[in-house]
Amino acid sequence: MLKIDNLRKENILMTFVHESSFVKRDIEILKKNYFVYKFCFNSKSKVFLPIIFFKQFFLLLFLTYKLKALVIQSAGYHSFLPTVFGIIFKTPVIIIAIGNESIKLPEINYGIQRKKYLSWFVNFSLKKARLIVPDHKRLEYSEYDHTPVKFKNQGIRSFNKKIKTNIIEMVNGYDSKKWKITSLNRIDYTFLTVSDTIDKTRYFIKGIDLIESIAVLNPYCQFTIVGKLELTKVFPKNIKFINRVNQNELVSIYNSNKYYLQLSMSEGFPNALCEAMLCGCIPIGSNVAGIPDIIGEKGYILKEKNTFILNNIISNLSNNTFSPNEVRTQISNNYPLERRENEFLTHVNKII
Repeated sequence: MLKIDNLRKENILMTFVHESSFVKRDIEILKKNYFVYKFCFNSKSKVFLPIIFFKQFFLLLFLTYKLKALVIQSAGYHSFLPTVFGIIFKTPVIIIAIGNESIKLPEINYGIQRKKYLSWFVNFSLKKARLIVPDHKRLEYSEYDHTPVKFKNQGIRSFNKKIKTNIIEMVNGYDSKKWKITSLNRIDYTFLTVSDTIDKTRYFIKGIDLIESIAVLNPYCQFTIVGKLELTKVFPKNIKFINRVNQNELVSIYNSNKYYLQLSMSEGFPNALCEAMLCGCIPIGSNVAGIPDIIGEKGYILKEKNTFILNNIISNLSNNTFSPNEVRTQISNNYPLERRENEFLTHVNKII
């Protein structure tokens, strides 16, 4: 791993919308070699956007000349000014693409690329950045075939035909000491899904609609969904909702379920799926973005969004031969935290 003496650390600004656990992880990685300034562009309402832009402008005005790089998680309104200042001060801009900036699914009102003005800010940032590091190669370009949609071609290059920015895959990495198997005594036909929120859009994005359908068809199965429920509809009795929990509680919940469902219509590189597999949950996932690569040959892939096909997978789980330990090994071997650290620091070091 690349290491730099504290006395020689250069300055980097990390910009993000939400300081999630994975943003914090990337900040800690950068701190190994650099001094990291942080800016959270978090506006709960568009009314406050001018205020956030104002604060960001003056921060960049007095800070950019000190910086060796501007690192931005995802692209949006928050990436515009850092990109502009990067151009003016000739400071390289690195954008970590996580999925929402490269998708357009008007069928379910999802994806930044369907929004006329926001997409302009996104695409300007992507075109002017020095480097884009998507967390899976299918965010660069892919042909969407999970279910019929108007825009079959998805990904950064689909919406930026003449983009010249260098794009290099940088997958996520996970701490196998934190996400671990604590119990092998799990009840059959227990299924788990994790989503930050469950609203009208995420109901489809995270495949909650499919879970509801198979719950009706399989009343002997128990389904648990972790996340803030923002829908008022009535769900089948064998679906239980748990509000947001901390990571220690989440480890316990993963270890209380035999299977993990990642039935997303759109994804990048889903963190919860990898965490669940490290905790020994046998995965069942859709054929979207990084999900098939994550699961590999240690779980089940839903080739298309189809309740009948999914129900057939569920019905045949009595023949399951995957063990929690081999599922865990799929992630610990292929996506360790050290891989993310090495690739991230190497990219930043090269670009500055």
